[in-house]
Amino acid sequence: MADLRSTSGADDHASPAAHPAPRPDMSTIRTLRPQDYNEVLYVGHFYRKGQPVVMDLTGLSDADAKPLVDFAAGLVFGRQGDMDRIAHKVFLLVPPGVVING
Repeated sequence: MADLRSTSGADDHASPAAHPAPRPDMSTIRTLRPQDYNEVLYVGHFYRKGQPVVMDLTGLSDADAKPLVDFAAGLVFGRQGDMDRIAHKVFLLVPPGVVING
């Protein structure tokens, strides 16, 4: 007779830690110039794909730039990456596992 006992299902769904982070695409560093908060979606898209992103907010007022910087900071913190200011209102978002020299 077949054994009909079910398992806990733990093996049915791999834990998030079992899925490796996306392999960084170092062929390019994306430079994006979002014009409003809705365009920050593209910053998140490329960053989550493992690509470093330069977020250039020089065309925005300080009041308009602040929510985008807050979004980027939260994204980087949540993904355990790094964010550096490289010029006034220009930020480099570096995904985890990516090293940029210079």
